[in-house]
Parts: sequence; C-alpha cells; structure tokens
Amino acid sequence: MKKNITVATALLSCLFVSACVTVQVQPQVNKNQLAISSVRDIPISYSPGSQFSLAPKYVEETSLKAEQTQTIYKLYADAIIADLNSHGFKNTDDASHSAFYVGFGVALASDLSDETINDKFGVTPGLPSNDELKKGSFLIYIEDARTGKKVWRGAAQGFAHEDSSEAERIQRTVAIVSRVMKQFYMTN
Repeated sequence: MKKNITVATALLSCLFVSACVTVQVQPQVNKNQLAISSVRDIPISYSPGSQFSLAPKYVEETSLKAEQTQTIYKLYADAIIADLNSHGFKNTDDASHSAFYVGFGVALASDLSDETINDKFGVTPGLPSNDELKKGSFLIYIEDARTGKKVWRGAAQGFAHEDSSEAERIQRTVAIVSRVMKQFYMTN
C-alpha cells in the first residue's frame, strides 16, 4: 500500500511538473510603433518670426538609391519647414540671415546603427530592431547661428512603410516631424 501511494505521488508530481512549461512569447511589434527622445543642450530660445534655414545631413554610404534618398529628404524638409512655419518661424534660403539652422538626417538602421547614432549624435530613442521590418531613424537638431552651438537635438525611430502610398508617406512624415518638434517647442 505504501509503495502504491509513493508511485502515485511520483506519477502526479511528474505530471504536474511536465504541465508547467514556460513558453517565451516574443514581444509584439507594431509596424506603426515610434520611439522619440530629445535633449536641450543650451538655454537659448527663439521668438516667433525668427528666421531659420535647413542644413540636411546625409549618411556617407546608404543602401538606398540616390533618387530614393532625395525623395525622402524632400518629404522631411517640407514637413520641417511647414511645422516651424506653423509655429511662427520663417524659413529663409539665405543662411546669413538665420537665427538658427535646422540640421536633419534620415537613415535606415542598416546604414546607421544605434551605436553610431549614440556616439555621434548623443540621442537614441532605443526602438528595438525586428528581423521582419526595416528600422529607420530621423535625427534633427537646432543650431544657434550666432554661437554655432547645438541648442536642441531630437530623434525618432520607427519602421519603414515601404508599401505605403505617397499620400500616406506624406501624412506619416508630417506626423513624425510634428511629434519630435513638439519636444523642441515645449522647451523653447
């Protein structure tokens, strides 16, 4: 009888332990996920009406064709100008009349790693990579024209929407720029 109880207990223990299997669940990745961070470097503010000029920065080697890169940069340049204009700032092509410069860059993670962004730019949102999606970064900074010092830096990371229509890409670009620049306006 004692042997039967021991065998039954051992059998139940084995069944219970085998039922406790841990399954690792991969974190769900949303294609529309966006990570944003920024930092204020020096306390210089600009009043509405201040003039700015764009200073785009390009990755030296890119996996994109030159035509693709130009299209993407034009989308972001247009969105940046529109966003700053809507907040009272004025765009000028004459950099000598600018109160500040707006530097920006756009790159895929395959062309510009998080480590490089952190080392050279100092701000990384930290969006985790995903093997099924192409991660990209939008970097932007405000540089004071008089002192030549960076006033503010912002970065956004998300996943490329390669299958989007032109109208959807414009809308997404405007939304990304607006969300990043919102952090600049809060500290200006």
